[in-house]
Amino acid sequence: MSSIPFPILFIMAVFFVFWLILRKFHRLEQKKRSLPDLNGYLYANNQTEARCHACDATELKDEGLTHGKDERRIISCARCNTMLYRFNPPEQST
Repeated sequence: MSSIPFPILFIMAVFFVFWLILRKFHRLEQKKRSLPDLNGYLYANNQTEARCHACDATELKDEGLTHGKDERRIISCARCNTMLYRFNPPEQST
């Protein structure tokens, strides 16, 4: 048998699994933050009106960048869930 006790191996395995989950979540967040804005998306895909570049659908959905009520929005395709572009509201001067 192994010279490392079972409880320590179990704890190491749990930490490794949590590390993998957090790494996947972090990559998804980086992908969301690196999306172009609407003008950049339209220019890159040679479009005049926003539509999905993967399935050519015009029905889009939006969600908050960090949570549901976040003003910074991620626009994605309603049909295939491809993330398309981000929308940042204009800065309000007080």
